[in-house]
Amino acid sequence: MGWKLAAVLLVLLIKYTNADCTCYEPGNYTGRLAPISNSFDNSDFSSCYTPCSFLAYSGDDTRRWGGLTINWGSVEDNSGILQIFDGTDITGIPLIQLSAGTNVLSGSTKNLIKSSQPRITIKYTQTGTGANVYYGVIKATPGLQASTLPINTVAPTTNT
Repeated sequence: MGWKLAAVLLVLLIKYTNADCTCYEPGNYTGRLAPISNSFDNSDFSSCYTPCSFLAYSGDDTRRWGGLTINWGSVEDNSGILQIFDGTDITGIPLIQLSAGTNVLSGSTKNLIKSSQPRITIKYTQTGTGANVYYGVIKATPGLQASTLPINTVAPTTNT
């Protein structure tokens, strides 16, 4: 009887391991719409819980990122965090950070975020092992570039 229980546990352990998971967008991405989605199992395309990160480049130094939308299909693990960093440095404060289950709809405050650079880093992590399902996109748009005007301006003085 003990070996049967051990066999069942082994099968369940193998089924729910994270060995064959692939990030949806591995490495670097270049384009106008960066897709954001959970990692998946190569064998059956079921969702996984592998941490994923990739660099998105707009393909044009005059285009910046904005118009983020995210939808969560299911949340099996509340520890999931999606972060988007302005540029390639992921040690600083993210441009936006979303907890698992936080949808970002078109027209919402979070949808209106704007990067100051043509490159952003999108990173997903979680400490638990439940497979979350999420999908979304962020857009590279012209005219979202940071202002070139000085932040502090002094009014001109005239002498009469």
